[in-house]
Amino acid sequence: MKNIMSESLQKKIKIAYILPQLSGGGAERMVIDLATHLPASLYLVFVITLKDAATPVWEEELTQANVQVVKLHKKFKLDIFCIWRLIKWLTINRPDILHTHLFGGDFYGRLAGHLARVPHIIGTEHNINRAEGRLRRWLKRLTAPWAEKIIAVSGTVLDYVERYEGVTSSQAMVIYNGVPLEKFRPSYLITNDSWPCDIKKIVVGGLGRLEYQKNWPCLIRAATKLPNNVIIKIAGIGREMKKLQRLICSLGLEKRVELVDWQDSVKFLSQLDIFVLPSWWEGLPISLLEAGAVGLPVIVADIPSNREIVRDTTLGLWFDPHSPEELAEKLKLLINEPAMARRMAANLHQVIERQFSSDLMRQRYQEVYESLLNN
Repeated sequence: MKNIMSESLQKKIKIAYILPQLSGGGAERMVIDLATHLPASLYLVFVITLKDAATPVWEEELTQANVQVVKLHKKFKLDIFCIWRLIKWLTINRPDILHTHLFGGDFYGRLAGHLARVPHIIGTEHNINRAEGRLRRWLKRLTAPWAEKIIAVSGTVLDYVERYEGVTSSQAMVIYNGVPLEKFRPSYLITNDSWPCDIKKIVVGGLGRLEYQKNWPCLIRAATKLPNNVIIKIAGIGREMKKLQRLICSLGLEKRVELVDWQDSVKFLSQLDIFVLPSWWEGLPISLLEAGAVGLPVIVADIPSNREIVRDTTLGLWFDPHSPEELAEKLKLLINEPAMARRMAANLHQVIERQFSSDLMRQRYQEVYESLLNN
């Protein structure tokens, strides 16, 4: 981990993003979006990962954008050697801003950044975690004062971090997640009067980690209440894969419910007729933003963060995440009312374009970076 800065590069603003690993979900995608789109004439960008795990296409995207990926080879829950390697790297390379993400990135980044005297430490809080233990919350509270600014991805997350993680109102602000609209062309759903194209096969799906938070059993159980021409696809990886496979088999749904490996969002969403997000909780779900950008009609769990996007029934439908039966009824409603589904998809697409674009998100983060450096 040598200092690779030349004299010309030292004039640029050096920013280092730190997160647990380059694989997973929305937080990782958001970091890659920011890291690869900061103006190269102004910024020298690094992405630091605690663990070596990485989705190859994401690592390649960073490399092509001349973003250096630094891996710290973390092996244990509390890896003192990893902290020491991070302190050493920060001391040698001296970034102007250290931007932390997710619990590992926050804890290791704030601690090492404080000890290495990084001029500006900020963090983005991506989620509320109802399953988070007391120790993690205590560590968040302990290290929160070392962050100059804490950015929440939604009002829901802002309320959570101020209540539970020791973040003060003067530290905190909201910047909504965004999606790169140029990648998500509106599908035929918005403009084609014959939606769905193949009434013999309606494809309903969701995209996200296979974890308890995402509540995929609700969508799987809803399939038992739906006609046989409705197919369910869930794209993701995670610890609950085997549990979900057993549930599918026990309900006799092997031919109608498919778990597929995580893949390119655009490619997966283009296979769907309706997008479903049944999560128990979310920060601000990027997968929902992507579905709206593509032009899919959406049905989402009635939780606060989803209502920050799907604000009323002109944009999508809500359901109780405890009730597969209600989800099935809402799916039947959309399938039987294609004109309503098209209107909802078009309305949500307009909201995503106006309020949840990557361009707007990047602009707001750059304003934060510049304000820190100018103070």
